[in-house]
Amino acid sequence: MDRRSLLKNLGLGALIGAIPGSRILAASTPDIIKPKKRVLRFAHLTDVHLEPEMHAPEGLAKCLHHIQAQKDAPSFIMNTGDCIMDALKQPKDRVEVQWNLWHGLMKSDNSLPIEYCIGNHDCWGAGQTTDLLYGKKYALEMMHLEKPYRSFDRAGWHFIVLDSIQPKKDGVWYTCKLDDEQFDWLQKDLEANTKLPVAIFSHVPIVSAATVVVDNKFKEDVGYELGLGSMHTDSARLVALFDEHQNVKLCMSGHIHLYEQIQYNGVTYISNGAVSGNWWKGKRYRTDNGYAMVNLYEDGTFDNEYIPYGWTV
Repeated sequence: MDRRSLLKNLGLGALIGAIPGSRILAASTPDIIKPKKRVLRFAHLTDVHLEPEMHAPEGLAKCLHHIQAQKDAPSFIMNTGDCIMDALKQPKDRVEVQWNLWHGLMKSDNSLPIEYCIGNHDCWGAGQTTDLLYGKKYALEMMHLEKPYRSFDRAGWHFIVLDSIQPKKDGVWYTCKLDDEQFDWLQKDLEANTKLPVAIFSHVPIVSAATVVVDNKFKEDVGYELGLGSMHTDSARLVALFDEHQNVKLCMSGHIHLYEQIQYNGVTYISNGAVSGNWWKGKRYRTDNGYAMVNLYEDGTFDNEYIPYGWTV
């Protein structure tokens, strides 16, 4: 039998088996050539800070059109807060104007379902403590939510939406952490969901480098100082909890208007840039006004692409 006939009869597998070190090659080849199965694609949109001024309505409309014009379309929008410019320090009528503008644009310029997460500027904290909508109740009503934190399953992934925003001990808004009741709920939710890969969403980053280095003050005798409103103050407790649950794969947030990705102890922490950029005054540092497209895969992996939508002042 000549060489050509031998190759034809034995096939490629037998040929590979005759090569020194082929066991390693044969074992790894299927993983290389087998494509991952994507189970879900969604858009991550955050920190719109919508108001009638600064051409913000035109900017949001342009962003929504850009998302919906994607050839590889997302199935929904994940919004991680600060929908409106500000409710914390505004009178009720100004807050109503902003939310009415938001819902008008969602009706006229968006066809995708939205999952909401509360941001600090969505909470009404202007001192009207006697109003039934004071605090988070106004935002919950506008976002059609029963509670500020929740979880749900979608396409073989477990989604957890957290509430990062808490009043300080003196009752003044705000500090960034989970209260004890929410942390206890999170522990139980993770314990009850050990089979599926987990994606966690919060307005404020749980772990961030940009927050520390770019967005805070450095003092010679102290080092970097992190404000109570910059990053989760309970990061260490949350990271320790995630260490106990290796199916926690991804934590996504906004708040800092900067794009960064950090991987620590098997968890990837992503802060995507803001739709409003530098609060509608151009880009913030080197992060353009934008949103992200996120793909989730059957094997628990994911990818995140940050996409500027072309907004200029």
